[in-house]
Amino acid sequence: MGFILRSTVGETFLARVTGTPDRVAFQYKPKPLFTDQAATWKRVTFSEFYLAARDISFGLMKLGVAPGDKVALLSNTRYEWPLCDIAILGARGITVPIYASNTLEDIKYIITHSESKILIVEDVTQLKKLFAKQSADRKSFPHLKRIVLLDSPASEPLTETPFGEVISLDSLKKLGHENERRSPAHFSDNLNAAKPSDLLTICYTSGTTSQPKGAMITHENMMSVLEDCVESLGKHIVPEHEVLLSFLPFSHILGKVESMAIYAFGWQEAFAESVDQLMSNIREIRPTIIFAVPRIFEKAYSLISNDVASSPSAYRRLFNWATHVGAEYFGAIHAKKAPSVGTKAEYILARNLVFKAASDRFGGRLNFAICGGAPLPREIGEFSQIIGLRILEGYGLTETCGPITLNIPGQTRFGSVGRPMSEVSIRIASDGEILVKSKKVFTGYYKRPEETAECLKDGWLHTGDIGILDPEGFVRITDRKKDIIITSGGKNIAPLKIEQLVAKHSLVEHFAIHGNGRPYLTALLTLNKGQTIQYANENRILFSEYSELIKHPRILSLIQKILDEANVELASYETIKKFMILPHEFTIEGGELTPSLKLRRKFIDEHYKPLLDTMYPPAPPPPQGIQKRRSGKLLTKPKKLDT
Repeated sequence: MGFILRSTVGETFLARVTGTPDRVAFQYKPKPLFTDQAATWKRVTFSEFYLAARDISFGLMKLGVAPGDKVALLSNTRYEWPLCDIAILGARGITVPIYASNTLEDIKYIITHSESKILIVEDVTQLKKLFAKQSADRKSFPHLKRIVLLDSPASEPLTETPFGEVISLDSLKKLGHENERRSPAHFSDNLNAAKPSDLLTICYTSGTTSQPKGAMITHENMMSVLEDCVESLGKHIVPEHEVLLSFLPFSHILGKVESMAIYAFGWQEAFAESVDQLMSNIREIRPTIIFAVPRIFEKAYSLISNDVASSPSAYRRLFNWATHVGAEYFGAIHAKKAPSVGTKAEYILARNLVFKAASDRFGGRLNFAICGGAPLPREIGEFSQIIGLRILEGYGLTETCGPITLNIPGQTRFGSVGRPMSEVSIRIASDGEILVKSKKVFTGYYKRPEETAECLKDGWLHTGDIGILDPEGFVRITDRKKDIIITSGGKNIAPLKIEQLVAKHSLVEHFAIHGNGRPYLTALLTLNKGQTIQYANENRILFSEYSELIKHPRILSLIQKILDEANVELASYETIKKFMILPHEFTIEGGELTPSLKLRRKFIDEHYKPLLDTMYPPAPPPPQGIQKRRSGKLLTKPKKLDT
């Protein structure tokens, strides 16, 4: 059986289980009982997955989950994540994903705001984080009734909380198995009972304020995405032969789509042990498809470039020749011309002789990678294509249930996010904002009607992004109307709450965060000159000029201490890694501030780019075959290998 598409996720899941019950669906490495044991991959068929999800679902119903109840899922990506997700649907509940890296404040807000009745927590570490403060009592979580723990600690009893003893996932399964005997068909009946308009999940996304917003996603939203994915990619996929390696957070909308796609496509999904083990797991699983963010390919690009740079001169010349040949080969294809017989033969030789080692880093049989969450640098996309790694970049929002545009095999334009998917309508507003009309567009923000009305107008979603539609129909994102920072790892970060943590100190005048498309956050500061000089005099810090004072080790140490205090209250990806103090204030006249004294982020990023670049490792120069382009043409012609 090939692709399966029904009107709801529940119906699609049941049809998949019925159609391919004995096909391996998942692979994962359970943690060994003893530390000296090596973890081994375990395979789970669709029918085995169904039975396990059914037991958990009946367990949740026994705990009191009723139709429409919310169940929060606080965990990293792992096999039990989709297992619990389907179990929640089988109880007619609504999944509320929470990033494992979220701050305690955000976790508490999401659980409370969503009115989650049950909380599923990954491990004791997360549990202790949640109840680290005395304020975490029943009053903090007025709707929460019980807590389920995915990993049962071997050396200590399950934690007692204000909500009673935590129940392990294994115990929940046993409870559900006993309850299932009374009405065995109730699980499948519930899955079939869902309507396309029913809520599937509430995904909380960072807003411009400190509080996350819950995007309400329906079954129709998700099925529309899967239908268009099948239409766009179906010709390039053989379900029974495809193997995915999952490592993106399933709390992110792209990860959520990935977690659902297995039921439509019927491929096999393996779970990486951790991000640290990713490359090792890739070599073991040898995936044919991956979902990833640009940071993965940036790291691979840097690694390959550094390896080439440290190689003997003969190999460097060989690699440069190969990239020249590749640029010439794909340059002809993009120009809609057939590469010459000689170029084609040289590229085949380059693939086998030079690029095979690079391809093997990703398992050696990768068909393509779906890339989203942040912009992919054009030169990395071009380089990846040349070495045999096909990256399909797309664009979407939590509010669109993921992708609404996508580059597809044979129709790829680097620097763009692809063409709109078949069901999607896109138009550009007079101010350049991208507007979207589609079945994929969410129904609104949970319990936030005013903010919903701001972005949903006359049937069109106002994305907050600025872009263009080129003559060939490809969408290019040119700017961000919103202030949200998206790192190269695909993390959405609301800068205001971070800036407020630092700006509250009297010594700090202005504090601007930078990190769009970067691997981590950095900051530019201006200090209150009077306060700083006063501090220096009181602490006997000698200086002759103010520009000298701001570079004094004791001043730098003081600012670092302020940042360290702020970083404690932030998720790991929100922390400020480096900073630089400017010798002058931000002003309206200088262009850094608006008339209402708000930061002009784009101006600051562009104006101070040379300074900001010094806080990041230098990007390795692209191989000679990948040159910066102007008007779609190479600035320099490829050179032939010297003989």
